[in-house]
Amino acid sequence: MYITMETKSIEQTLRDLVKEKGLRKTAQALGIDHASLYRSLKDGSNIKLERVKRILEYLGYKIRIVKSR
Repeated sequence: MYITMETKSIEQTLRDLVKEKGLRKTAQALGIDHASLYRSLKDGSNIKLERVKRILEYLGYKIRIVKSR
């Protein structure tokens, strides 16, 4: 599945993905407090790339950055 950032922020996209698995379950698997994960997924949170990567890997996704032409 490809997710484009045209209409959603990274926080919104991650929030939608995490909802499917469960916020508390995801936070527990990542070894972080669920409140911290919740704050990271709020719009405008300035989430760190390392946390984005960890969340996506847990959910079975990879982040890929491709140079445009």
